[in-house]
Amino acid sequence: MKKIALIEPQTSRGHVFSKSQMPRLGLPILGTKLKEAGFDVAIYVGPAFALPWREILRADLVGISAITPTSREAYRIAAYLRHAHIPVVIGGIHATFLPDEAIQYADYVVRGEADFTFPALVECLRAGEKPLHLPGVSYHAGGEIIHNPCAQTWVNVEELPIPDLSLFARGGIRRSVPVMTSRGCPFNCTFCSVTPMFGRGYRYRSTESVLQELALYRGRHVFFCDDNFTADRRRSLELLQGMIDRKINLRGFGAQVRVEVARDDELMALLRRTGCHIVYLGLESINEETLKVYNKRQSVEDIATAIGRFHAYGIRVHGMFVLGSDMDTVETIRETVDFALQLRIDTVQFLMLTPLPGTPLFAKLEQEGRLLTRDWELYDGHHAVFQPARMSAAELQEETVRAFQRFYSHRHILQNFFFTGWPSALYRGLGWLLVRRFIKENHWYRSFLQQLQTVAGRRVPVLYRRVQAIKDNGRQMADSCYLKIFIAENSGVFYVKLRGFLNRFTLKEIKRSLQGHLPTRFFQLVVDTQELNFSSSRASRSFSRLLDRLQKRARRLQLIYSAGERPPFLTWRQYFSKFSRFELLPHKR
Repeated sequence: MKKIALIEPQTSRGHVFSKSQMPRLGLPILGTKLKEAGFDVAIYVGPAFALPWREILRADLVGISAITPTSREAYRIAAYLRHAHIPVVIGGIHATFLPDEAIQYADYVVRGEADFTFPALVECLRAGEKPLHLPGVSYHAGGEIIHNPCAQTWVNVEELPIPDLSLFARGGIRRSVPVMTSRGCPFNCTFCSVTPMFGRGYRYRSTESVLQELALYRGRHVFFCDDNFTADRRRSLELLQGMIDRKINLRGFGAQVRVEVARDDELMALLRRTGCHIVYLGLESINEETLKVYNKRQSVEDIATAIGRFHAYGIRVHGMFVLGSDMDTVETIRETVDFALQLRIDTVQFLMLTPLPGTPLFAKLEQEGRLLTRDWELYDGHHAVFQPARMSAAELQEETVRAFQRFYSHRHILQNFFFTGWPSALYRGLGWLLVRRFIKENHWYRSFLQQLQTVAGRRVPVLYRRVQAIKDNGRQMADSCYLKIFIAENSGVFYVKLRGFLNRFTLKEIKRSLQGHLPTRFFQLVVDTQELNFSSSRASRSFSRLLDRLQKRARRLQLIYSAGERPPFLTWRQYFSKFSRFELLPHKR
């Protein structure tokens, strides 16, 4: 085992932040450690159809890191790689909290912080051994799934290497360079997965280590990807002063901070002096009751004061709001847009409250039966995926989109031009374009929400047929040449199970049955072919063309097949390009 490919998938679904090209640092850290151990490592970022598959298929092992909205794309990639007999490891926040789901698609799952676990797993596999005692590793053994207990201590971030960003294939990072100086967060917002994943205590890299890394990026733009860059005042002052003393002149930098930093004149002056031109503020809501429910520990007055202070220092503000709490109404959302415009926030994101697995919010809504779907690709903050308390899911979806339209309208593009300069106008103009594209690509979702709220969450039989092939080209067929067709629906998802023998005659019956019982457009289709036998390669190709037509009618198409058997078609070009939302699901090992 020599060549390792690491993939961070991105969804092909467009949304208002799809222009962001900021990769996460988990894979660069892992790749750097593997490179130091003598492995040939490359990191790939992008949607599946855009990845260089000829390169990836030469790898001896592939590691995939996914967050919740990219997990479906990760599973598509993993299923294809396993079909190509390449070992697959899945890690990241989503797999950490739903390992039983992720292990269906992978050979191994690494839960929690993988900085030392994943390299140890790779060494273990190179030696031909099972990871019996590696903490946080899940794997298959004797027809069972084993979940090794996670480590009892958090990773010491001071022991992590400076990530080698040259490992990114095809040009590396072209825009802002991500730099991590700490992990963890003590605030424990109910909708946030950072605390469950990284703990409630801050863990800092030394100032010296961070300054050495920043010296590599003189003249470039940096984004500090800490969840709260200024959490420790003394340490923040030390780091910023160190940048000045060592003449680390960045082109500029952005960082995520909390509103209370705006009260500190000394810290604000240093932020401005060292090149901070934008801060990302987790404002969340202008509803005081919502702020309490979120456990945010800030007030609306704090928010207003902070925005004014940052502007006074010439620092742009990107305000991040989360809409749809049990305290929110339609009027709250509209008032939030008024607030953002009145206080001249430079750019905003209005995200719908999203119950990510592993958070207290997810557990609460799941227990109350308020989750509308488990299509994780929709858990991106731009789609309503639960039933709000004081409005319908459709109203939450519509009002959030209208909020974007109002803020990023033509009339407001130049609102801050003479206030915080041309970047505000530029990004508002970009926001206007992205909102228009999002609306065009997601107009289907409102009708889907209506369907979810009117259909009971249970599987409803639609059709059962047993087709007997009597003759084919004048010849008597064997009694075993039959086909059973089952069709059922569950909350907008159609399930088709095919059992028996597929030839020219039975394929016609499949087409006739699906045409008569599937709507013209629907959300998801699951086709189970575990007990389907093909009479010839020609029948296999015909079935492939049928699936091609079906996937144009469905938002997602899943094919369940028996592990170890080859599905009826599978070139990477078909799988990732022709079948744009197609997913393989091996049933069992």
